[in-house]
Amino acid sequence: MAYEMEKEILQQPEVLQNLINQYITPENNISFKLPEGIKKLKFIASGSSYHCSGMVAKIFREFANIKASYEYASEFYIAKNIFIDQNTLYIFISQSGETFDTVEALKRVKAKGGQTLCITNCIDSSLWNLCDYKILSDAGEEKSIASTKALTAQLFCLYLLMLEFLKTKGHNITTEINEIKQLPNFIDKFLKNIEQIKVAADKLSKAQNAIIIGSKYYYSIAKEGALKIKETSYLDANAYPQGEFLHGHVAVLNNKPVLIAIVVEDTKESMELILSKIFEDYTPELITISNEDSINSKAMNIKIDTKNNIFNVFATVITFQVLAFETATKLGRNVDKPLGLKKIVK
Repeated sequence: MAYEMEKEILQQPEVLQNLINQYITPENNISFKLPEGIKKLKFIASGSSYHCSGMVAKIFREFANIKASYEYASEFYIAKNIFIDQNTLYIFISQSGETFDTVEALKRVKAKGGQTLCITNCIDSSLWNLCDYKILSDAGEEKSIASTKALTAQLFCLYLLMLEFLKTKGHNITTEINEIKQLPNFIDKFLKNIEQIKVAADKLSKAQNAIIIGSKYYYSIAKEGALKIKETSYLDANAYPQGEFLHGHVAVLNNKPVLIAIVVEDTKESMELILSKIFEDYTPELITISNEDSINSKAMNIKIDTKNNIFNVFATVITFQVLAFETATKLGRNVDKPLGLKKIVK
């Protein structure tokens, strides 16, 4: 059986290339219209778009030195008090542009005079029509319930947004633009070599639950990975910040889950220490996702062959998409129409 989710995963290089053609000019400029005088960003979204917000808020802070925060739309719109700052740009993210919580949150910000921008896959949606500024993520129709290509399209648009903010601060972004133009080819090659992910999926399909740990923006990727596994396979998958995992949460390893660790260069030593502590008392099935060779002899390692931080972010996101798909199909799930799930729109 051919699944839409698999087709949409494989369409991602083409989606990314289309966005490059649409938003990066021959002169290496980014064709986004943005308000002036913005000093802070607040991302508001739900589901996978919320996890995307978590990734990019930390990327904005680390790479562009811009104050950025993020919040669940469902929590924001029911809050008794919200505080609107005229120097803040409120960014609303939704694949459909009709996500109920996100639209309601936008209406509250608009009522208080906040400056708003949306990133959505649908022109003429509620978000599109209500926001002051707008970016079309343009991933094409996404038929599967689990978001894949729409998520990476959002992430790509937000990365371009970060570069544009860097440019307004006087940074020369030519190197970053030339690098990001190579992303579609990198992802295309990556998707043609997923045998390691299939081996990991076989291990995961035999487990009752999964634990995913990561740091910084990779913690939000871990949460997105856990969501993908849950909504497609129905396995109990949960994510934790790597530095916090030993503080009580480690007891969940008594349930014999598969442990998935996202390893990156600047927190590699910390992860090595955490894993060594874990194996003093527990013997989990360990899978690592890393752009280096395995850091633990007990691990089955999924290697992402790049030293580019942003490429590694995209490839890690896509690794979890493929892992979720392969695990779910091994378990006989209908990944396009998971039981009890539907997109929550107005």
